[in-house]
Amino acid sequence: MHVEARFICADIAGPARSGAYEIPEGSKISDLLRISLAQSPDRSYENVKDMVIFLRNGKQAQLDTELAEGDRVHILIKVFGG
Repeated sequence: MHVEARFICADIAGPARSGAYEIPEGSKISDLLRISLAQSPDRSYENVKDMVIFLRNGKQAQLDTELAEGDRVHILIKVFGG
């Protein structure tokens, strides 16, 4: 199935690219993140997953959110500080 990923966290995602991805049916956001980070040898899923939040079609989502054909996923950096 086709989904679109938009990285709004370039400093964390590194060379992971925004754009269309072909992923297997039943994939979750965690799968999409792993697939996109596979292009970034200096970034790992384990290091990035806790630093970002996700929007699926404009609504907050979690790593275990299942994706559907045509979904748009935005990956944003969490805001830290005080």
